Formats: sequence, C-alpha cells, structure tokens
Amino acid sequence: RFSYIYIVLIVFTIPKIIPAEGYNDKITRNRSSLDKLKSEIDAIQQQIDQTKKKETDTNEQIALLDKKVAYISRARGLLERERRLLNAKIDESNQQLAETQNRIKQLKALYAERAVYAYKYGRVRNLELILSSSSLNEALIRYRYLKLIAEHDRRMIESIQEKEAEIIKLKTDLEKNLNLKSRNLREKKKEESNYLTNRSKKSNLLKEIYKQKTNYLSQLKRKEREREQLTKLIAELERNRRQQKASDKPSDYVQFDFDDITKARGKLPWPVNGKVITKYGRQRDPGGSKTYINNTDIEIQSKLGTPVKSIFSGVIRIITYLPGYGNTLIVDHGKGYYSVYSHLDEIYVQKEDFVKTGDVLATVGDSGSFTGAKLQFGIYGSQESYNPEIWLQ
Repeated sequence: RFSYIYIVLIVFTIPKIIPAEGYNDKITRNRSSLDKLKSEIDAIQQQIDQTKKKETDTNEQIALLDKKVAYISRARGLLERERRLLNAKIDESNQQLAETQNRIKQLKALYAERAVYAYKYGRVRNLELILSSSSLNEALIRYRYLKLIAEHDRRMIESIQEKEAEIIKLKTDLEKNLNLKSRNLREKKKEESNYLTNRSKKSNLLKEIYKQKTNYLSQLKRKEREREQLTKLIAELERNRRQQKASDKPSDYVQFDFDDITKARGKLPWPVNGKVITKYGRQRDPGGSKTYINNTDIEIQSKLGTPVKSIFSGVIRIITYLPGYGNTLIVDHGKGYYSVYSHLDEIYVQKEDFVKTGDVLATVGDSGSFTGAKLQFGIYGSQESYNPEIWLQ
C-alpha cells in the first residue's frame, strides 16, 4: 500500500512543459523588419514614378530600380527566415503536444487506479488502518501518509486539468502558426513575382547603359564615391567599438569574445564558390575603359542564389544598401577586424545576430552590380583594407 505513495510522488516530480518564447521573439522581430522594408519599397516606388514624370536620365532610373530590386531581395530573405522559424515553431508545438498528451494519459491511468482503490476500501478501510496501529506513533505516521495520498489525489486532478488546458493552448498556437505559414507562402509568391518583374526592367536599362559610354563611366565614378562611404561605415563601427570598450556604462552594443581572426590568416574558408574576376589593389577597369580602379576588395563571380557563408565567427553589425555595392552586410570579428559582403540577394541574418564560421548569411545577387551576379568581398582591420586572397585558404 505505501509503495503506492512512492509512485504518486514520482509522477508529481515530472516537470511541466514550459513553451519556449525564443521562436516567438525571433518571428516578431523578423516581421517588424519585414514591415519596415515593405514601407521603404513603397517609398522607392513613389520616387521611381516621379522620375518617370520628370523624364530623368537613365542613371537615376537604374539607381532607384536597383535599390528597389535589392530591397525586394531582402524582403524575400526575411520571408524565408520567417518560414524556417515558423517550421521550427510548428515542429516544437507538435512535439510538446505529443508529450503533453502522453503525460495526461499517464496521469489519468494512475488516477483511475487510485479511484478503484478508493472504491474498494474507502474511508472505512483507512480508519481500520489507523485503529489497527500497534502504537500511537505508528497511528500518527499512517494518518500522515493517508493525508498525503489524499493531497496527491487532489493535486493529480488539478494536474490533469492543467495538462488539458495546455493541450488546448498548444492546439490554438499550432493553428495560429499554420495560418501564419500560409500567409508567409502567399507573401513570398507575391514578392517573387515583383522580384522577377523589376529585375527584367533593370536588365533592360542596363543594356541602354552599355550602349552609352558616358553613362558607364558615370557608374564607375559613382562606385568610387560609394567605396568612400563603405570605408566611413567601417571607421564608425571601429570608433563605436573602442568607445564601448573604454566605457563602463551598459550599452545595447553586443560584446563578444571570439578567437583571434589573425591567427586564422591564410586558413579562412572562402565565402562563396566561384572565380575571382576582380583582384585586390590597383586594377584596370574590366569593362574595357582606360580607367584604373583602386580595389579595396575582390569580386567573385558566382551563380545567382549561391549561398554566401561567414568566413569566421562574429556578430552582424550592419545590413544596408549602398549604390554600387547593393545589399551589403558587415560582420564584426572582434579586435577591430571586419568582413564585408556585397551585391547580395536574399539575406537570412539580422543585425546583432551571432554567426559561426560557415554559417549561411545570404545568397549571391546582382544588386548594385551592372556586370551580373557576383560577390564583392573585403577584409578590414585597424581601418585598413587587406587582400582577401592572402587571408583565405
């Protein structure tokens, strides 16, 4: 009889299922970024409509159209990220639902066993058990055990009710996430259509630029100006890093302590598979003009949609659009070293995300490019650029 009390105690040591809030937070943050991006896409479209009315030159039109296509690509990346998060959340909910249903089954079986015992023996048997004690001390001990069993019976009923409420909540959450997934698929299909339409328009405008040498040279000069802007972004990141390091005040700036990237020099994995088409340093324009360009990075030709991976552990510090560079993200590897990835299509990470070596950050695109799909990749340290090919294995 008293061994039964031990069984009851074991059952009540089973912990409750506490749904993790991690996925919900990530989905909410992702959706917030997506909504903001959609508003920016609408604003760009208004600018495009205005330029058409003013009959502005091709360069301005293509700059706006390229930015719109780049933002649509980022929206597609956020939708893909949302899809993965929702799938993970749905899988988690299904697992929790199965576990909860199994536990409620165990509790009901145990309670049924207790009910049979109570029906057979009831209070009379319990009273006999106390009265048949050989001493007052034994009677008190038996009374306490019987009281404990009664308390566990009450708690068992409450636990069954709680588990049933958990099942209802899990089913509701599951249905909600399945509806969100359906919405996600509809939105992704719409953005895919927008992407293809606007890429086609961009391609037609690029053909016009190739025919006009002055426009082509204008694009090269614009890229030189944007290179300075990229350098300023990295310099600002480095200033922030040093200020936070020197300050004792709490900050939103995510700190970390990863391995020293300089020790991996010459051993870092390539961010993407492909052929290097533009070397580091002073190079002649591959477009055929007599212009020389001082490259602070390299360009790797690759197919549209090829995964772009992080070369080393770090934190995503910047995700932005730069004319001439397109969708660009910067990873902080610590100690003043950064890697820069440009001309991206879909981006799967968010600002302040931690990433590891080999994590997929984005896919190769042609945003900001007028020579097709490629990855522009750079390594910076102490506010200077380095030849990436020397750092990669």
